[in-house]
Amino acid sequence: MSDFKLPRIGLRNIKTAISVCICLILFSKDPFFAAIASIMCMQDTVEHSLKIATNRVVGTLLGGLLGLIFLYLTRWLQAETFTPYITSIGVVIAIYLCNLLKRPAASAMSSLVLIAIMIAPATSNPFIYASKRTIETIFGITVSILVNKYIKPPKEQD
Repeated sequence: MSDFKLPRIGLRNIKTAISVCICLILFSKDPFFAAIASIMCMQDTVEHSLKIATNRVVGTLLGGLLGLIFLYLTRWLQAETFTPYITSIGVVIAIYLCNLLKRPAASAMSSLVLIAIMIAPATSNPFIYASKRTIETIFGITVSILVNKYIKPPKEQD
C-alpha cells in the first residue's frame, strides 16, 4: 500500500477549470451552455480543440436555427402538447442535415441545442432564447480555444 500514488492534476485539467471559471464569471446569470462548451472543447492539442470546436459551432448554429423554426412553428400552431413529437422530428432533421453537410460529428450538438430551445420556458421570446443559447455556446467554445492556445499551449502531435 505504500507504493500508492495519486496522479498529478494535469495542465489540461487546470485549463478546463480556467475556461469554466471565465464562462461562469462572464455569463453569471445563465452560464450553463458556455461552461459545457468550454469543457467539451478543451482537448489535448489546440488542433484537436479547433476540430471539435468547428463541429460544435456548426452543430450549434444548425440546432439554433432549427430550434427557432420548430419553436415558432409549435407556438404558432398552438401545438405545445405535441412538443415531444415535434422535437423528435427536429432531431431527425438535425442529424440528417449534419450528415448532408458531411459533419456527422456535429449532429449531437445540433440535437442538444435544438432540444434546449424546444424546452424553453413558454414565456420566453423564441428568437431571444435561441440567440442567447447559441451565443453562450459559441462563447464557451471560443474561451476554451483561447485558453488552450495561450496558457502554456500543448505540443502539437504529428
